[in-house]
Amino acid sequence: MTATEQRFYWLLLVSSLAGFATTYFPGLWGQPASFWLSELIATLSYFTILSNISIAVLAASQLFYSRTSWALTLSQMKVQTAIAVYITITGLVYNLLLADTWEPQGIDILSDNLLHRVTPLLYVTFWFISVRGKTMNLAHTLPILLFPVAYLIYWLVRGPLVGSYPYFFIDVASYGYAQVLINSVLLWFGFWLVALAYWAINKFTTPIYV
Repeated sequence: MTATEQRFYWLLLVSSLAGFATTYFPGLWGQPASFWLSELIATLSYFTILSNISIAVLAASQLFYSRTSWALTLSQMKVQTAIAVYITITGLVYNLLLADTWEPQGIDILSDNLLHRVTPLLYVTFWFISVRGKTMNLAHTLPILLFPVAYLIYWLVRGPLVGSYPYFFIDVASYGYAQVLINSVLLWFGFWLVALAYWAINKFTTPIYV
């Protein structure tokens, strides 16, 4: 691990965990353990949180457990690029479609910027500087699409049970299954385009070594 990579991992770890903490912990003090658990499940059910947590897990693995087999797996180009795709989609979808749907107040302003702007920009910069240039095949873009499909299936099951959805474009109660399916296919195609963009950038540009 280079000094630059180490600095990036520390920045990413702090940024992603701070974004999660400022989202999850406010309002929990004095509540029973069952409430903490239900809020944890609800918080971890957001794609934004999952993409940020994946960065925290990657950073922690490289900083503290770099010689373990699972840390070596996470350090692979295809895994780090998958995370790049997910956090890029997080940033794009939020800033293009969701940012105007609410007005964060207080500590929510901090968590909003950490989760949707600071951490995505940090990770994409990290990918360009420290990841780009490693071996990546076009076929590696396909497994990246599995997690978004699994996430959609999770919410098609969970949504009717809890009576709410994290994002309007997968809200079956409001739009019906047909429209949600159309929305999901379009978004899934967006995931693939972003994955292809990362593959093309990796293949046709010269890496930066710092």
